[in-house]
Amino acid sequence: MNALNRMLIAVPVCLSLCMAVPAYGVEGLTAPTMNDVNQALQQNDFAEMERLCREILEENAEHAQAVFMLGYALHAQGELDEAVLYHIRATSFPATAPIAYYNLGCAQALKGNSDQAFKALEKAVELGVTNAAQYRGDSDLESLRTDQRWKGLLDSMQPNLTASSSADAKDSKGASKHKASGVTPEGLHFWVGEWDCYNAKDGKRAGTNTLSFRVNGLVIHEEWESTGGSYMGESWNFFDPIKKAWKQTWVGSGGGVTQFVADKKTDAEGVMFVGKAFNPTNVDERPMHKMHVRPIHGGMVRQTGSSSTDDGVTWTVKYDLIYVPKGEAFELEDLSI
Repeated sequence: MNALNRMLIAVPVCLSLCMAVPAYGVEGLTAPTMNDVNQALQQNDFAEMERLCREILEENAEHAQAVFMLGYALHAQGELDEAVLYHIRATSFPATAPIAYYNLGCAQALKGNSDQAFKALEKAVELGVTNAAQYRGDSDLESLRTDQRWKGLLDSMQPNLTASSSADAKDSKGASKHKASGVTPEGLHFWVGEWDCYNAKDGKRAGTNTLSFRVNGLVIHEEWESTGGSYMGESWNFFDPIKKAWKQTWVGSGGGVTQFVADKKTDAEGVMFVGKAFNPTNVDERPMHKMHVRPIHGGMVRQTGSSSTDDGVTWTVKYDLIYVPKGEAFELEDLSI
């Protein structure tokens, strides 16, 4: 199983386990937590993950994250029969159900149970796990790709990936028919995946970007690295239920920080982020930034970034990238842009 491709529910890492006996069985130490589980995950120690989750479940059999992660740990170790049982249990909890159905489909595919695999994956799509690149790139699903149902599964994601067949589709009154996805909890999910990124102007490879779910699928973590490693950065993205909009905090390797909020008034397809940057070398300079991320045909994504030094009166495009699922061929001539 490719741990990078498997969708996970992760929690912040702040404590590592240092003893092989149950922590709560030793005076002065506390019971294991999901932080300990996540630490074991970061180290790819799936046997330790399994042990910790079982201890947590002995204390609380209805701990949703522990059930989910135990299924994942068993899956990673190839214990598919028992993994299936815990994946099924995890589907009973609303917070873990979407990704649990996805993992259940993967386990059933590995076991050769294509009917059960498609049923689980169809449910995952129904619940919002609709990043086609994730499905295409997951080696666990290899056995399903020659099945006639595979194309139908991917096609069922298209309404979620392309809110409109054309960015300028209009209704009878000339108004845009699609709604900006930055105002919905699932609105940024199309961006999750492992991507090779190309310059939309000349087709040259600009870098790689990996976006993954964290914290019960409520957070999307981004890891960017430019070609040659000259620039790196990470962002944390989450849907604010009070403001009803996606937010992002970006930190680049040069120390710059940009805080974005999705524009709820835009008609642009996908998510249009707007924010201001902080430059540690010039604290008085706070240029505005605009970042438009939207799905395009073929399971690809386009990201365009612009900046303004006059409070949004004029904008200058700084980058325009085409995201292609990692490892897939890309020719600029084949793209209608």
